[in-house]
Amino acid sequence: MQKILLIGSSKLYTSTTEQTIAAAGYIVERADTGTAGLELVRAQNPNLVVCDWDLSDCNGHYVLKQMRKDLQLAVTPFIMLSPLYDRKHLRHTMQMGADDCLIHPFADDVLIAAISARLKHQEAINNHYLSHLRLAAEHLNRLSYYDSLTKLPNHLLFEQRFTQLIQTSANPIALLSLSLDRLRQINNILGYPAGDSLLQSTSHRLQACLPNGTMLARLTGNQFAIALSNIDSLVTVKKLATELMDALSRPFSLPGHEVFLTASVGVAMYPHNSRELTVLMRQADAALEYAKRQKSNYCQFYQPDMVVATEYQIRLETWLRYALERDEFEVHYQPQLNLQTGQIEAAEALIRWHHPEAGNISPGLFIPLAEETGLIISIGQWVLETACRQVRQWQDMNLGLRHVSVNLSSVQFNQGNLSQRVAQTLQNIGLSPRMLELEITETALIQDANAAIRTLNELKHLGIRLAVDDFGTGYSSLSYLQKLPIDTLKIDNCFVRGVTTDPKNQVILKSAIDMGHDLGLCIIAEGVETLDEQSLLETYQCDFAQGYFIGKPMSAQHLQAYLEQQIALVSLAS
Repeated sequence: MQKILLIGSSKLYTSTTEQTIAAAGYIVERADTGTAGLELVRAQNPNLVVCDWDLSDCNGHYVLKQMRKDLQLAVTPFIMLSPLYDRKHLRHTMQMGADDCLIHPFADDVLIAAISARLKHQEAINNHYLSHLRLAAEHLNRLSYYDSLTKLPNHLLFEQRFTQLIQTSANPIALLSLSLDRLRQINNILGYPAGDSLLQSTSHRLQACLPNGTMLARLTGNQFAIALSNIDSLVTVKKLATELMDALSRPFSLPGHEVFLTASVGVAMYPHNSRELTVLMRQADAALEYAKRQKSNYCQFYQPDMVVATEYQIRLETWLRYALERDEFEVHYQPQLNLQTGQIEAAEALIRWHHPEAGNISPGLFIPLAEETGLIISIGQWVLETACRQVRQWQDMNLGLRHVSVNLSSVQFNQGNLSQRVAQTLQNIGLSPRMLELEITETALIQDANAAIRTLNELKHLGIRLAVDDFGTGYSSLSYLQKLPIDTLKIDNCFVRGVTTDPKNQVILKSAIDMGHDLGLCIIAEGVETLDEQSLLETYQCDFAQGYFIGKPMSAQHLQAYLEQQIALVSLAS
């Protein structure tokens, strides 16, 4: 049943109105004063508010104004009951955001009709947003989990499905890593469109050869992965690999050309070689590298004496283990622009690694390795402490920064003592919790929903801000997004990329922003790279923008200088 909050000072009048509303089948909550009404509406989030103009501690305009200032209450339907039949008064009430205004005295059926109309209108709006959000979810699902060229599952979806297969299958599973041998040469000679067409044809041939229930994915440019279950022997696996390579050996017809391909296959077996997917993938890749060094169309099963990791990977892990104690890391800060004020008011802390021999090493290389080895715990704690010390210094300097955001990996987030570590860090540094925002990816949140919500509540209890990062890359979490105690939604750059020229993307982006606002969230758009993109976000009333157009990640000194210059310009303008 839908809940109506009735705010009114006159007990006799309010009781009669309450009875009328309840008789129409609604749950009614009452408040005798405007202050009590505002407390109730924030606590109970009713479907609609009916408020008398004449209250003992304020008037109905005050209640309406306070509600419309609150992001969570800004769209709650509001009906004013007024004794004043004055056009100016009525117009002012509607301009403040009331959905309807009834003049005393009015018949019971008039009140019920007004309530019903407002609720139906709100339901229509919600359905409209939900429809667009479903489209956005479907679009993001395709972007996140499927290869755009071949329409095959990508590595993320393949890993998820392989993990599920392990849990449900009692039989051995063969993991095949298949690589096309001459794709780069074809791209260089015939061009990338020809190579793309070849990859599409390859995916079709592979699918035609595979038994029902076999998993196929495109991992990288020329590499595919196959998971074969219900196998009775290695001979069956070898036979299938041979059939796949034979199918790819037949000529491919391209405009003006007939092209021949060869392939190589590496195989690792679950559970014989390993029970861990990441290890199996490495083993299959090691077998694939061995196969490539043999003749064309060669299949190799993994053997324990094969080198799983490359020499560089081994060196990288060794360097990483010493990087923290050798002070090779640095925290850079990417500014976040308030699109309403035009000021830089927040920043995201991002780790950078400069190795004395190898130079700058991409986070895309060392972060996954840090997560795999467990080093991310100590590295993440160092980033948190460094960022907190820096923002404490900026807070003392009154540089106008609201907060700094720090990313949490899924490994960090799933620590049992995360909230205690964060609380201790804030206490040791003396930083106000409101100056810290922690960013958690949707992927981390959907691994164990109940545990994630408990951890988020513990962190929220500390007084820090919480953000969901890369919104759209974890579609499964959309269903319970509204249950999370979060403050900020960071829209992934796939929403923003090319949005100025794609009407469908514009609908999805605006719907995501509107829905986030309806949930009372601050919205940050990532990946803003052009003025047109920023202008469109301003039109859609997005709260913050982040990206190379706003500012690349920079050292603390550079951001501090920028903030000081910003303060000077504001002072000069005033």
